[in-house]
Amino acid sequence: MIISKLNAENFIYYDLHSEEVLTSNFIEENNSGVFCDRLQSITLDRICDDILNSDQIIKSIAFDLHNIEGSQDNLSQYFTKLKSNGFQIALLNVTDELINSFGYNNISNINNLCTYLTFYDKGTLKPRKKNGYFRYYLVEDGNCNFIPHDFNIEAIFNKDFIEKLKIYSIKHQEPHTSSFVYLESYINIKMFISEQKSFCIYSIYKLALKILKEWRENGPIPFYDVENNSIYNAPILVCQSLNSSYITSILSNLLKLDILVLDKIGPINRIYNSLNKNIIENRNYIVVSDLVCLGTEVKIVKNIIEFLGGKYLGNVSLIKTETLKKKDIKRKDATIAVFAIDSTNNEDLGYFISTNLKNKKETNE
Repeated sequence: MIISKLNAENFIYYDLHSEEVLTSNFIEENNSGVFCDRLQSITLDRICDDILNSDQIIKSIAFDLHNIEGSQDNLSQYFTKLKSNGFQIALLNVTDELINSFGYNNISNINNLCTYLTFYDKGTLKPRKKNGYFRYYLVEDGNCNFIPHDFNIEAIFNKDFIEKLKIYSIKHQEPHTSSFVYLESYINIKMFISEQKSFCIYSIYKLALKILKEWRENGPIPFYDVENNSIYNAPILVCQSLNSSYITSILSNLLKLDILVLDKIGPINRIYNSLNKNIIENRNYIVVSDLVCLGTEVKIVKNIIEFLGGKYLGNVSLIKTETLKKKDIKRKDATIAVFAIDSTNNEDLGYFISTNLKNKKETNE
């Protein structure tokens, strides 16, 4: 399985760190989560096979090495093999150390762009800089320059997300199950996760990185004690539905966090007596969702956590809807998601929310 392959029109993109995370946690079961930073041959072997065995016409490949600081020996053999089969290769976000270890430090290409790369300590998440390249072509031909100066992987990822999600937008003109609004369509998130498995795993990986950034760098409680680098009051992931249980289990594996399951929160409002035995006083909780529409279910879980003495840090989701303008969204109430349905794409997805009220342009008869 390859999870990060994206078509950027004039080249194919692979995220090597996400593929290494897949290798380490689900193939070799090293259980290092998203904290692995050493590229292995088994990972490049999987990707190389995917490239050589596909019928793709595009012969330009970009390998993103963000978060990769080390590698096994002799990995250059895979790049050499691809080059011998007519592929042009560019390395993105690659350190000088890796370029040297691959044996490509003597390549001179005017399009190779130097930069400082930021890495974070696994425990404290303190930043440190390394010399490297935003892009590094493995060829001296100055005409080889297929990575645009304004290349933005998030834009490509979001475009791909929209195209995949369109298929699962189902016409639906019924009231929302837990809020007093009408939905003209709904996203069949269960089918989306089931049929787009590899893409969803990549999305969950990206969500894990967002969680780290939010609650280890900017959040109220760090995951680790700075002095002894040990786990310190780490948040607990709260699963609130069957669909979110899949997302939560992968996040738990990637972030090494515990899970609390609150079943049947939402349209079926049933609160079990055992909840007060599961919510630990003064512990931090992050609520995990699959798709947040208006946030009613999240608010229910938040109230339960706080009523029983826990601390609600926030909500994360694969997909969220942004019904307010960004300037009106309070940070503490914002859902962290990989993809947002907002005013820029809801029409394309056929996703509309309405009420029975007159809008501002209409007048009462």
